[in-house]
Amino acid sequence: MARYAWYTRATDTLHRLTVLTIIGGSLYMTGGLVYTLYMNGKRYEQKVITDKKDEMNQLEGAVSSSE
Repeated sequence: MARYAWYTRATDTLHRLTVLTIIGGSLYMTGGLVYTLYMNGKRYEQKVITDKKDEMNQLEGAVSSSE
């Protein structure tokens, strides 16, 4: 097995760590983005449902008070 100079091993190690850091950071950021989008979607969905219920209650109140 061929032996490499110490600086070749050091450069190779630094390169591998750099690539793994970039890939790991990208995965971490992508996971955070997906989580944020999911939670905002759920929050928006709840808001829409609540707003529609409030709107229906107001309409029912208007109809019952006019009778």
